[in-house]
Amino acid sequence: MTLTPRLNIAHLYQESGIRFYEPHAAQLHIYHTIRGLQQADHEVTLLALQGRDILCTKDLQAFKSDKLQDNQYCQLGWSGTNLFKWFESGIRRLQSELRLPYLALFDSYRMAEASSINLKGFDLIHERFNLLALGGAWASKKLGIPFVLEVNADLLEQRKFKGTPERGLRRLFAVWATQVCFNAATKIICISEGLKNQLKTKWNIDEDKLAVLPCAADVDAFGAKHDTEAVRRGLGLTNEPVVMWVGGFYPWHDLDLLLGSFAQVVQKKPNARLVLVGDGQTRTLVEQEIVKNGLQQAVIMAGTVAHNRVPELLSIADIAVVPSAPVSASHGGTGTPLKLFEYMAAGKAIIATAQDHAAEVIRDGHNGLLIETGNVNGFAEAMLTLLNDPAERFRLGQNARQQAVALYSWEEYTKRLEEIYLNILGNAPSKSLVNEIS
Repeated sequence: MTLTPRLNIAHLYQESGIRFYEPHAAQLHIYHTIRGLQQADHEVTLLALQGRDILCTKDLQAFKSDKLQDNQYCQLGWSGTNLFKWFESGIRRLQSELRLPYLALFDSYRMAEASSINLKGFDLIHERFNLLALGGAWASKKLGIPFVLEVNADLLEQRKFKGTPERGLRRLFAVWATQVCFNAATKIICISEGLKNQLKTKWNIDEDKLAVLPCAADVDAFGAKHDTEAVRRGLGLTNEPVVMWVGGFYPWHDLDLLLGSFAQVVQKKPNARLVLVGDGQTRTLVEQEIVKNGLQQAVIMAGTVAHNRVPELLSIADIAVVPSAPVSASHGGTGTPLKLFEYMAAGKAIIATAQDHAAEVIRDGHNGLLIETGNVNGFAEAMLTLLNDPAERFRLGQNARQQAVALYSWEEYTKRLEEIYLNILGNAPSKSLVNEIS
């Protein structure tokens, strides 16, 4: 048996406003990636932009508290001097006065400089891709170490779909910066086959450079037992049947479809309740849609909750839903939502729209039900069918749980990620199993 060599890995994320303790998908994914690699006995250091400082820490406490210590920040060179900060402030004021676009060049320089100073002796850089972020690409070139780029969406297309497209000079720069990062990457990890195809066709990336690695779930946390009566009481529920959705309120989640179909459900099952967990861009529109459908008494808006509370909330769900808008990766879709794997790990009966990678993960009638996108009547019928059939809900949930444990745990994710790293570094067989996920 060949032992996996211990690697020294830098995990980068360049977004100035990120708060790692918040329960959003990016933070959760970064946390579990680092934790999994550390548990596999690798050295992993998080480098992340925090205003005009760079967080540099191995301590996962950064994901649990907003209280960071001074010794958790990087040593900086020129970008940490008062003269540099004065110059930076002047340029930013000038940009604002002239209404010139912000291009994050100071941020990229600061990230690249901090990485170059603090990452000597590291084996590779792993960066979660963010628009305009050039720090990781520049640092990997200066240090001469491999650069693994994790891409979760075509961000230019996603911003267009969200109604905030990049325009003018900033768009030109964003296209150039994206191409620089893609060209610099030794390997690009995509969240789904659809996204892989988008990067291959739109950005002309060689297929050999692309690997598919879907999201995962904490199968232990989501498989734990909870006091369901207490959870119900906390939401003002007793014994009502519950349909649950968890996630960010963004346009690629088709909550209009969900609310329209649930309105049909309550006509035949008046005591049914829909629990929406999360917040985001389209919340106001969702609230308007709830009123429009007359669902004020049937829908519970739980709001944003700490991620460690999601398993207990899911414990009361009879059905968990993944309604996705009919938008592909080429038009801003994100691939596979994290919630899908967490539903599976929780052993829930899942109803999903047959969109993107969800259609590959869910086998209709085996570990969930698939409904065509936009099919309000079909989604309503599927919910009613499962609400009236506890045995079928249990069977679908058990099959989903078994698949999550076998294929979509963070432990399995870490093993596949290790294989990508080792193939890059020349310490593993040339044939990768990463895309052979059934």
